[in-house]
Amino acid sequence: MSRTISTRAFACGAHHIDRTRSPRSLLPTSLLALSSKAARLSLLVIVVSIALAACTGIVPDRHPAADVRTGTDVTQALEAVPGVVLAEVRSGPDGLPGQNEMNADIVVQPGYTPAVAELLDYVLRQLWSQNETHITTKVSIKLLTGTATESTTIDLIPALTTLGITAYNRDPTTVDSLGYGLGIAELTKHYGTWPGPVPELPVALSAPSAAPSP
Repeated sequence: MSRTISTRAFACGAHHIDRTRSPRSLLPTSLLALSSKAARLSLLVIVVSIALAACTGIVPDRHPAADVRTGTDVTQALEAVPGVVLAEVRSGPDGLPGQNEMNADIVVQPGYTPAVAELLDYVLRQLWSQNETHITTKVSIKLLTGTATESTTIDLIPALTTLGITAYNRDPTTVDSLGYGLGIAELTKHYGTWPGPVPELPVALSAPSAAPSP
């Protein structure tokens, strides 16, 4: 003989539970109100967080990862130039937070014969093409001749004059250690808005016309 079990309300002391009602409906009205307020508060926090992220500049990088050109890329390109013994490219803070500079030391073989102005122009274009660090103050460049361990500084004033670059900093007491400093305005004037395009190696620099290192 089968039996039919019906859902019934049953008493438990002074309280009873109706199994025909949903669990949510069993909560006191005050708890339901708190739950609803908590949900609205959580949604508000999410909306405010998104708005603050937009206001503080947390936005996607302007350069896709595949398009990033680093100081290492520039170093490799410069060391691939025939006659260049060593290239060191560095970037970092310059004074106030958010202000950055870039420095480059280029060593060429003794007897390097290509026009120094052409090499200087190519180096500056390479430095201006990197987009990993936003340069906001200056680019300092030093050209030397010798070996990776022993070298002397080359006077870049004739080359700068040939390129039409007149606004630069040359402190005789620091040129051997810091090189020649070019400001952002001068670089923008000659090479356009940062970052510039990646330059092609000029034909005049592509032939190994420097004398071999001793």
